[in-house]
Amino acid sequence: MKKFKFKLETVLNVKERKEEQLKHELLKLQALKIQEEQFLAEVKEKRAYISREKSNENKKGTDIQSLIHFEQYLGVLLKKIDDAKKNIKVLEKKADIKREEVVEASREKKVFEKLKEKQFGEFQRVVNENEQKVLDEMAVSKFNRKEQKSY
Repeated sequence: MKKFKFKLETVLNVKERKEEQLKHELLKLQALKIQEEQFLAEVKEKRAYISREKSNENKKGTDIQSLIHFEQYLGVLLKKIDDAKKNIKVLEKKADIKREEVVEASREKKVFEKLKEKQFGEFQRVVNENEQKVLDEMAVSKFNRKEQKSY
């Protein structure tokens, strides 16, 4: 008996690999976003700490140079916070686009999987019909042999 062979198996394999690759890229983008969010939280913590330090120094009565230094450092931290927020938004947009690509690749793959299932069902139907024909022929020839012996 002939074995089932899906003619578009290579195309299905390519679609599966493409979907897996896109999922992997999406995971990388999500990991980068998480990393950037952690960086943002650290910078915010550092900014809050420096603000408290500046306030304490201000209460103690410190020189102008130290206050200027604190202000400049807080400005740098604020810039880092803004940059991190922008990076997070960019990564979110890229992840959304990649997610759509994954969904589309998944749809394409499913189309070929359905086609494969349909062709396999048709293959099984034909095999069953052929087996039934063989069984019918065997039954008829057995019946004919019995009929010939009875004469």
